Amino acid sequence: MKQQDIKTEEQFMGQNIFLSISTSMVFLLLSVNSVIKQDIDGLLTVGMGVLFYIVIIAIYITKAGFPLKMYFQYAYKDEFLNTIDTSAYKHSIFALVFCLLGVFYKGDAIASEVSHAAMAVFYLGIMLLAYGTSLFWQSRD
Repeated sequence: MKQQDIKTEEQFMGQNIFLSISTSMVFLLLSVNSVIKQDIDGLLTVGMGVLFYIVIIAIYITKAGFPLKMYFQYAYKDEFLNTIDTSAYKHSIFALVFCLLGVFYKGDAIASEVSHAAMAVFYLGIMLLAYGTSLFWQSRD
C-alpha cells in the first residue's frame, strides 16, 4: 500500500471521527430536548438547528475532496486502521448493550416520559458517540 493511500485513509478516519461525534451530539440533543421541553418553539429551534447542521455536513462532505467510493467501503486497506475501526465498532456495541441494560433496569421510571422515537435517537447518539470517541482515542499519536 502506498504512503499516499495511507495518508488519505488517515484523513478519512479523521473525517469519520468528526462526523460521528458531531452527529451524536445532535442526536443526544434531540433526544434530551424531547424530554425536557414539550413546547413547539423549542422543537422548532432544535429542528432548524438540525437542518442547519445537515446543510453544513453536506457542504463539508462535498468539499472534503474524498472520492465518493471511499464512503461505501466496509474496511480500510491499511491493516492498522482496519483494526482500530473494528475495535471501535466493538466499543459502540458494548455501549449500546450497557445503555439497553440501564434502560431495562430503570425502564419503569422513564417509560411514561419518553417516546420510542426519542429512545431510538438516544441509542443512535450513544452508539455514534462511543464509535467516534473510540476512534479518536485509538488513533491519537
